[in-house]
Amino acid sequence: GGIKSICKIFADDTSVFSEVLDESRSCHDLNVDLERINQWAYQWKMQFNPDPSKQANEVCFSRKSNSTAHPPIYFNKNPVQLCSSQKHLGLILDTKLNFHEHIQSKINKCNKIIGVIKRLSSILPRKSLLTIYKSFVRPHLDYGDIVYDNPNNEALNNSLEKVQYNASLAITGAIKGTSRERLYQELGLESLRDRRWFRKMAFFYKIVNGLTPSYLQCYIKPVLYEGRQTRSSNKHSIKPFLARTDSFKHSFFPYCVNEWNKLDYDIRNSVSFFTFRRSIQNFIKVKENSIFSIYDPTGIKLLTRLRLNFSRLNEHKFRHNFRDTVNAMCSCGKDIETTNHYFLHCPLFNNQRSKLLKNLHNIDNKIASLNDENLVKLLLYGCDTYDLKTNKTIINLTINYLKLSSRFDKPLIG
Repeated sequence: GGIKSICKIFADDTSVFSEVLDESRSCHDLNVDLERINQWAYQWKMQFNPDPSKQANEVCFSRKSNSTAHPPIYFNKNPVQLCSSQKHLGLILDTKLNFHEHIQSKINKCNKIIGVIKRLSSILPRKSLLTIYKSFVRPHLDYGDIVYDNPNNEALNNSLEKVQYNASLAITGAIKGTSRERLYQELGLESLRDRRWFRKMAFFYKIVNGLTPSYLQCYIKPVLYEGRQTRSSNKHSIKPFLARTDSFKHSFFPYCVNEWNKLDYDIRNSVSFFTFRRSIQNFIKVKENSIFSIYDPTGIKLLTRLRLNFSRLNEHKFRHNFRDTVNAMCSCGKDIETTNHYFLHCPLFNNQRSKLLKNLHNIDNKIASLNDENLVKLLLYGCDTYDLKTNKTIINLTINYLKLSSRFDKPLIG
């Protein structure tokens, strides 16, 4: 009793906070409070920080360029160590609250697991690799994202997005430099930036509708309208914050209020959290390109590279400025080695192509009437009008053609 500072307890983790308006006054109050806590512990035969490696730490949070020196604080007659950061419930809080240390720590953990995914990519099916990523990599980046996210910080956004991009390369066997959008489309992954927006808006819905602790709700105020209410002027419109700095403007509450007010009336007034969540998920949802449950790590990797328009074909390599590819011409000398040329026109693979087209005709004789573009699309992606079994057969025929042609047997360079 009698503690003036803010005290928060979670399990065996206790934190004492004080808003510093006057350094000397705050220091005095904290020292008095810590002494009271120490006396309480002595009275009840308890001991704080019995482990010498877990002594009390002090962190002064301030975004000022010139931080003011604070008087020392003591706990149990020992000076409290002044630190530049502190892990609190898994989130590393640094003095400037830019979260660089936290993010770098999570990226390092993610990269280690991505290395494991890469080693497993030759033996596990894509679905399993994607599950490993979603279960053991992405949660590291999701944790605390509504706190550390800064939509205006491109360096931060790119460093996080690079993790998912590298994981996608490991899962698919795609070549570094492949279009990120194409790669995410292949796996059905939304960008991490979109994912953070989605998670922030979902949490903000809970705040607006009283599904969170009350201390979060006090930061938002409904817009008060004069006169007749209209369909667009409803109690779920929130009064925007007046932000004088970019850092505040892009912090959680000001950013979420602005994004919330942009949402459609019906979405903001969703009858339940799950309805709201499903509605905004439609904005970021990406439909995965199916591989129809085929287990053939090598074959699927070759197929995926052609889908992503970046493989060993000369046109692909020339477009990406490979030094060993001076032009995009096919070695047959007839035309540029595009995906269409490789599948349908290159004379070097006439025998393999003849067998492929014959098998396709046996599946559906209408396939022969398709133009080049639609036929190649069928070979790479299957067709929605066919059932799973038929599509699986078509993709297996394509993979068989890729292997029989031996066009991709050599290393990427050379």
